[in-house]
Amino acid sequence: MKYVKNQKVSVCKFFAIFCLFAIPFFVAIQIIVINNKTKVNDDFKIAILSLLVILIVCLIINCIFLLRNKRIFNFCNLQKKIGFVLVLFAYILEIFGVVNLVYYNNDFKDWLINSSIGSLNYKYVATMIYDDETISDVVDNEYVDLSDDEIDFSMVDSNLEVYANKYEEEILNHNEDDIYKIIKISGTTIGADYHYEGYMAVIYDPSLVKIAKSSGAGTSDTSYGETLSVISRENNALIAMNAGGFYDPNWNSNGGIPHGPVFIDGILDSNYASGDAGGGIIGFDKNDKLILKKMTVDEAYSLGIRDAVEWGPFLIVNGVNYYKNVNYYTWTCGRTAIGQRADGIVLMLVIDGLQSHSKGASYADMAHIMELYGAVNAANLDGGTSTAMTVNHEYINSPWNGYVPTYRWLPNAWIVVNK
Repeated sequence: MKYVKNQKVSVCKFFAIFCLFAIPFFVAIQIIVINNKTKVNDDFKIAILSLLVILIVCLIINCIFLLRNKRIFNFCNLQKKIGFVLVLFAYILEIFGVVNLVYYNNDFKDWLINSSIGSLNYKYVATMIYDDETISDVVDNEYVDLSDDEIDFSMVDSNLEVYANKYEEEILNHNEDDIYKIIKISGTTIGADYHYEGYMAVIYDPSLVKIAKSSGAGTSDTSYGETLSVISRENNALIAMNAGGFYDPNWNSNGGIPHGPVFIDGILDSNYASGDAGGGIIGFDKNDKLILKKMTVDEAYSLGIRDAVEWGPFLIVNGVNYYKNVNYYTWTCGRTAIGQRADGIVLMLVIDGLQSHSKGASYADMAHIMELYGAVNAANLDGGTSTAMTVNHEYINSPWNGYVPTYRWLPNAWIVVNK
């Protein structure tokens, strides 16, 4: 009889410990479920809530049994009693601490959302934890379009002998008839000792920068993308760089359906559902000025947008670097960005990621590079495996999917055409 009782005590101890450690896990899942009401089906909600209730009831029943049999701890042993209370207190503190950090610490929330949304492998961490409104509050800002006096094409002077710094010299020291220049980029990730490498294409005439699309891109199930080199050849481009994001279920689509409005030569080419990258429309107007603005299609027409995609986030708007104060490490991967200087020169930037020669860049890194080279407006474009740049139809960077070289199918690209 004593053996049976000891056996029951052992089983109760096991279940009590199991429940003690399992409850936080299901509490976390329940919090995620609560914040994703529209994305979680009712059966799953009921199942998670039921399991959580069962675990709590089991813990209470087993604790009552152990207390009645004086087997949780030896009441005569003050040391064990204090130890148990301290462990229980730390356990409760941990649960409340994690919840407070994730949901009520704005700095941590901003870091987690911005890092997750822009990462290759952890893109949906934020969407699992936070609702759409919270994410939008963090990644979206009320950006304004470029004012008329921000860009002055007459400022370009290729005959300078003294430059403000080495970045100005790299940009402005070129032959007068050059259409573009390629600059090798390298640096160290902000907040971490990670090396990155990539390329910047400097385009001296912004009117030559346009959007080109895959011959099969559209908004139907039969739409398909093409590799950057194919898009480049089909459009006889001098330079091509991946542009907006696209509908990509399970990261395995054929790249045929671009997110958000796409303008080509002043005409709305497609307008599928927006992505979750923040930002808004990124494009050039009929005066060849780069416009960054969260706006409707009608507003884009009224502003004279000629070539544009939708993506983000915006990095620099009207000379304000939105990531200027980020000095801590955030997730890095392959990145693509486009910007424009006050003299009208266009900067197209790609950074390789997740490879031995280049860990990748963060939003803050991309904003920093653009700022160094004088961008007054700059925006992040689709990155990760999509990050690619070609010169005369040949890749100059190393597109990578995290495991092997990969030339991804894309719906559209920024291209530079000949005069």
